[in-house]
Amino acid sequence: MVHAQKTHVTGWVGWIGAASFMMIFVGILHIIYGFAALYRYSWYVSTLSTSYLLDLTSWGWALMLGGMLMIFVGILLFSGNLIGRIAGGIIVGASLIANASMLAIAPIWSIFAIVINFFILYAIIAHGDEMKHLDEM
Repeated sequence: MVHAQKTHVTGWVGWIGAASFMMIFVGILHIIYGFAALYRYSWYVSTLSTSYLLDLTSWGWALMLGGMLMIFVGILLFSGNLIGRIAGGIIVGASLIANASMLAIAPIWSIFAIVINFFILYAIIAHGDEMKHLDEM
């Protein structure tokens, strides 16, 4: 006699779904920004003492590749895949570090983003396996 273990799906899967959607959305935006950077070859940045000419071609390719990676991770995370959970946790952790480094420049936005990132990271780590059990309900 085999007993099937019934898993309990909590409301935290909503946070994982939101994180998946946002990763896919941001991935699409990165691809669009990458295309825009490819067609705008250079960009001038002027300060009081000097001007810089930045090449946007490599930045555009990096944005497009990163965007494709975020779309792929968002799809994996939404399906409850373990690789998606690991990669999603790494991406959210990197976002935490980036927003913590921006606290002095944009404190309100950074604190808001850090709090949201903590909720998403908790949902991915503690409740990520519940995503694959949604279809059993």
